[in-house]
Amino acid sequence: MDMALNQTYFEIFGLKPTFEIDRAALAERYRQLQREFHPDKYAAKSEREQLLAMQYAARINEAHSTLRDPVQRAGYLLKLAGVEVSPEQTTADADFLMKQMALRERLEEVREMRDPAAALDELGDEVRDLFSGEQKHFAEAFADGDLEAGKNSLLKLQFLFKLCQQLERLEEDLLD
Repeated sequence: MDMALNQTYFEIFGLKPTFEIDRAALAERYRQLQREFHPDKYAAKSEREQLLAMQYAARINEAHSTLRDPVQRAGYLLKLAGVEVSPEQTTADADFLMKQMALRERLEEVREMRDPAAALDELGDEVRDLFSGEQKHFAEAFADGDLEAGKNSLLKLQFLFKLCQQLERLEEDLLD
């Protein structure tokens, strides 16, 4: 076993600690690691080795889900840099918050629209563009070492991610 439990998630996957990651390389390395640390491979080994393999497998899964998700990845990068951001924290950007309220109102009004599907598509495109733009903003701030701007960007990403989830739920409801 050539893995240490104290490796960062990026080290586990052989990636540079940056926001922009190669998702294909992440997926490929994940499959390799899953095969390497599969519990069945350790069935005949000592209890200690079995336990370690289980711990490694859990750590690999945790690392993979964190790095795959842009919001979790941003939070993890900040955490590695010594900046903790709690999911309950909120942005102080009043302009951003006003826009969020307007987007949420539009989301609540979708059902009453003449063409709810079209209204939802339009809103979805807008929110996904904002989410994508904010990811770029975070990547730049983090690459520049501006942790404060990175933290503010993460707070916005958390908002936009929740909005994306609400959009998806509404989409499922409308399709049912």
